[in-house]
Amino acid sequence: MTTTRRRSAGSPAGVARKEVIMKAAAKVFAENGFSVATVRDVADEADMLSGSLYYYFDSKEAIVEQVLIEYLDRQIRAYERALEEAEGPVDRLERLVAEALRGTVTHREHLTILQNDWQYVGPMPGILERQRQVEQLWMRTIQEGVDSGALRADFDSRMVYRTIMGAVQAVIRWYDPRGRVSIDDIIEIQTSILLDGVRRPS
Repeated sequence: MTTTRRRSAGSPAGVARKEVIMKAAAKVFAENGFSVATVRDVADEADMLSGSLYYYFDSKEAIVEQVLIEYLDRQIRAYERALEEAEGPVDRLERLVAEALRGTVTHREHLTILQNDWQYVGPMPGILERQRQVEQLWMRTIQEGVDSGALRADFDSRMVYRTIMGAVQAVIRWYDPRGRVSIDDIIEIQTSILLDGVRRPS
């Protein structure tokens, strides 16, 4: 990308246009699958010429990586805020579960891409690094609970993390935001089921 193009893409209008492209890309990749979707599909959804996308991104891979990086950065910030507001190790873990579940509603398309196209997007450096950050954040929280005596020490912490995250991410497959059950109901039920199993008996 030339210097002129970079300057133009970084202008207020350019930034706004880039956001339109990424929103369109998230929808297209989630619905069609990253491997099947084309740059032209994204351009059509964004109501622009396919050649114009290369003004902002070098490739389809660059688009999806940026889409998921922005999502993961937002999710990490949400986790960090939740931990700052929590009181005690169990409350910290409860709040992480709640934020993860809310993410299945607010970032449904991004999670769909991660789940369905992990073989393509997982190895991308920006995504790999942020996934590590997420895991480290959860693992630290779980281990603090074990060390404090609030959580069971006979369970492997990484297995606890993967079990909770697997249950949370599965919600996207069956939860209907238009249905009778709200995300707050799901948070209450899932948190109770998941954390009652790892709390240390009193």
